[in-house]
Amino acid sequence: MTHAPHSCPPACLSALETRPWGERLFLARCDYRSDLLATEHFPQAGVPLPESLASAVAKRRTEYLAGRVCAQAAMAALGHRPVQAPAVNADRSPAWPAGVAGAITHSQGRAAALVGDARHWRGVGLDAEAWLPPDRAQRLEKQILTGAEREALGGLDAHQRARRITVTFSVKESLFKALYPLTGQRFYFHDAALEDDQTVLLKTLSQAWPAGARLPFHWQEDPAHGVLSWITVAAPSGGATDL
Repeated sequence: MTHAPHSCPPACLSALETRPWGERLFLARCDYRSDLLATEHFPQAGVPLPESLASAVAKRRTEYLAGRVCAQAAMAALGHRPVQAPAVNADRSPAWPAGVAGAITHSQGRAAALVGDARHWRGVGLDAEAWLPPDRAQRLEKQILTGAEREALGGLDAHQRARRITVTFSVKESLFKALYPLTGQRFYFHDAALEDDQTVLLKTLSQAWPAGARLPFHWQEDPAHGVLSWITVAAPSGGATDL
C-alpha cells in the first residue's frame, strides 16, 4: 500500500512517496533540486528555516527542507497530530515531538525520513549513501572498517570491496542515529562491527547498551541513488519486534 503523495510540495521537491515500513512505522521520500529552491518554499511547506541555516548554501537548505517535508509526510501517515517539522537540537539532530521516534537522511538529490510510533519503537536509524567508487573506498577503508571487517574483504575484487565498504558505512551511520538519542553517547566507526545481518557494539554506551549488544540491520539498493539502510529498536512493551 502506498499513500497519496503530498498534495502540493514546493517546486524544488518531487511528489512524495510515503509507505508503511513495518508495524507503526512509515517511510517517506522525495527527490530535491537545489537549483529550484526559492525562499517562499519554506513557509509553503510549513517548515521554519533555522537561523543557523539562513546563510547556508542552497544545497544545504534544500536538503534540510526535503528532509523535514519527508518527516512531516511520515508523521501524517503515522497519524501523529499536529504534523510539525522537527526542530533542531543543539547537537544539530532532529528534535522529534513526544510520541515519535524517527530519523532523516539525504544523499544524491534524494531525501527520506523513517518515523515510528514511540509506543512501538524507541529508536530509529536511517541512512542513504551513494556507492563509493573503488579508489575512494580504498582510502576510507581503515577509517570505516574494524580489523576483522577488513580481513573479511579478502577474496573480493575492487568493486565488491567498495560495495561492502559502502554498506558498512551506511549501516554504522544508521546505528548511530538509532542509539545516540537513547544513550547520549557519541561513538565512531570502530566502536561497532557488522556480523552477518547484525550490528555488534564494541564499546559500552550505557548500562542498557553494553559492549556486545546486538541489533539487526537492513539495507536495500536503489539503482539511481545508492544504498539505503535502516535499524529499529523496539520499545520494551510495544509488542513490536525489531525489523
